[in-house]
Amino acid sequence: MPHVSRRCSWLISPRSALYGTAIVLNPPRVLVVDDERYIRGLLSELLTVWGCQADVAASGTEGLRLFKQKSYDLVLTDYSMPGGSGLELVENVRNSDAAVGVIMLTASGADLDDHGQRLGFRLLRKPLQIDRLEAAVKQALGDRKSEA
Repeated sequence: MPHVSRRCSWLISPRSALYGTAIVLNPPRVLVVDDERYIRGLLSELLTVWGCQADVAASGTEGLRLFKQKSYDLVLTDYSMPGGSGLELVENVRNSDAAVGVIMLTASGADLDDHGQRLGFRLLRKPLQIDRLEAAVKQALGDRKSEA
């Protein structure tokens, strides 16, 4: 089992691993884009425990650069970030790979449902509920796997 910091260990139950305790030769790759360092760290640790390989970016610009360099199964992005919104990132991601899973996180009260339908992303409101996040990640990765 991957190392988990003490601040995350209480969030994770033994049943939470997406792939159980089996060794995954090609773990799903997830790109986490959030301007808040602690959120990036928490999401990265959770994804690692759930059997994913996570890369992190602090801005939409950095996230798009990473996305163009590597192949990802899922993008987890914040909506509101300095230097560009999560919507701009998702539009660019969709232009490169229409099939990649996308989950957008927001504390904003903005109505993003129309954008979510148009761009095909799942919207989760902050404060995050870990069980909802885990279910959304599992579903997005399952959808991606069934398309392959």
